[in-house]
Amino acid sequence: MENVLHLFSNKDAMMRQLLNLQESQEVLKPYSGEITKCIQDSFNEFTEIQKFSNRERFVEFNIRTKANIIHDLIRSKITDTFSNTKNVETGDFNRIFGMNIDNQLFIRFKKMDRNFNVSATLTKQHKKYRGQQELEGFPARPTFLFAGYMPDKAWASLQGIYIACWHGDTLEWIDETGKYSYEQISLDLTSTGNDIKEVITRRITGKTGTEERKTGTN
Repeated sequence: MENVLHLFSNKDAMMRQLLNLQESQEVLKPYSGEITKCIQDSFNEFTEIQKFSNRERFVEFNIRTKANIIHDLIRSKITDTFSNTKNVETGDFNRIFGMNIDNQLFIRFKKMDRNFNVSATLTKQHKKYRGQQELEGFPARPTFLFAGYMPDKAWASLQGIYIACWHGDTLEWIDETGKYSYEQISLDLTSTGNDIKEVITRRITGKTGTEERKTGTN
């Protein structure tokens, strides 16, 4: 399938909506399982590629190479999985691969760190995307999201697969399908030592009264 640069008419050039967690979950519900599977399968396929490359001699892929390989695998699987899905468009938007769901949610796919920040060069485009601002070549209306995977230190398995909504320096919400979700985390990104994942864990533990993170904010 050829990459697509989607051009929107003037009638689509409206104020960008910012869907909250519950609203987004409703839109994502028919697709989230397949999205998660595409990401997990891509990571698993990368680990097999790494094992194969080490049969003759050990090859230490750098982090960027690992992330690029996994991104290309995700791209291929997302494109194949949703190629004939109504109300879903996948392809290149101003040279950035993404997934537009019913013109309500737009998803980019990235590696994430423990603070749910994604691996990306801090270009003007990335800052605008994260800030939910207007971007040339991108749909004007849907909420911008990141679908990310969080590998362990050895890149042998995944600690989680998340969908996150950033609005500038505020993590509006995160969702890990079937495990937990959390909404409205304001951050001071200039400070050091912040570990958002641990903060979220403590808050959810406090809400549920248990050490397990099985429920979240709806």
